[in-house]
Amino acid sequence: MAPPRNSSTFRILVAPDKFKGSLTAAEAVEAICLGLERALPQACFHKLPLADGGEGTAALFVRSFGGQMIDCETTDPLGRPITAKYGWTPGLRQAVIEMSAASGLWRLAENERDPLRATTIGTGTLLIDAARRDARKIIVGLGGSATNDAGAGVASALGVRFLDERSAPLTPVPRNFPRIVRIEKSPRTFAPEIVAVSDVRIPLLGPKGCSRAYGPQKGATPEMVETLERDLTRFADIVMRDLHCDFRATPGAGAAGGLGFGLLSFCQATIRSGFETFAEMMELDRLIRDVDLVVTGEGLLDPQTLDGKGPGGVAQRARKAGKPVIAFAGGIRGEHQLEEHFDACFALANRPMTLEESMRDARLLLVRAAERAGRVIALSRNS
Repeated sequence: MAPPRNSSTFRILVAPDKFKGSLTAAEAVEAICLGLERALPQACFHKLPLADGGEGTAALFVRSFGGQMIDCETTDPLGRPITAKYGWTPGLRQAVIEMSAASGLWRLAENERDPLRATTIGTGTLLIDAARRDARKIIVGLGGSATNDAGAGVASALGVRFLDERSAPLTPVPRNFPRIVRIEKSPRTFAPEIVAVSDVRIPLLGPKGCSRAYGPQKGATPEMVETLERDLTRFADIVMRDLHCDFRATPGAGAAGGLGFGLLSFCQATIRSGFETFAEMMELDRLIRDVDLVVTGEGLLDPQTLDGKGPGGVAQRARKAGKPVIAFAGGIRGEHQLEEHFDACFALANRPMTLEESMRDARLLLVRAAERAGRVIALSRNS
């Protein structure tokens, strides 16, 4: 884990993801740096909070490329007026929209969750606002949704009409899907390139699709899950017939309650890995080449970390560059698989404690864990 002994400055890239429910990625960066600096006062840090299209992606984009956060009047998943933000960089003519800003589960109280009524129309309004600014490209982060509407709400905001047997337009929420008999695409062309980013690679339908995998956390009962699955299948059939495309099996189509499917079908979007898109934007490979140690982390490190998640992606790129990489986590599972990718993994807690305690004291615990790790690193450098 030691850098070359003739190196005068120990350069560390600190690139963790969020510790869900406890620390944002930016807060985790600061806590790790504080702890490491106590043990390694001569170290030089490059701070890079990870983002994968979810919370914090837009703000990071703006910070990195000199843009601004735009306030936009829109609607929440139940159609109530709200103000949501998205990132905008005039120089690049690019926008970054987190779908959860308008259509996220966090917008609803627990007793309001209802995927049969929830809609992504509010996210569509954000897309329109960015297009009016003459956006060349819009990156849409898929994650944290309260919806299961397959992007029909976004399509409706962009002018697509969902018609019943009398050719009357329907509000495009899942409870109305059984009444849709025809889809009438808007004559207008949506000019910006749309790139949907997600590290959830699920299809629209099936056991791993959006209804069965994520419907329950959005308020769906077991009976409602089966209703959503059946009606989404019928909806996808109508899309295939009227729009002559079928993306239901595309990895990522089921992300954000099927918004991936909707953006592919109605906006000719592409879907990419959120982490890979972030890594390219931030020139992560170059940053890794320029340091002696790479540090990452997240709330839970387990074998799923290695399947497209940010810390796993950081570890893979560090390994490829021949750089040592360590990780911090609130919990660690499957150490045998993790040790093939990380030089060391450090749990936050150094004594038995409840989940509530560890989440409440996450910042202090992360600082202390980083300081302990820093002492080990200092010993290896001096040996």
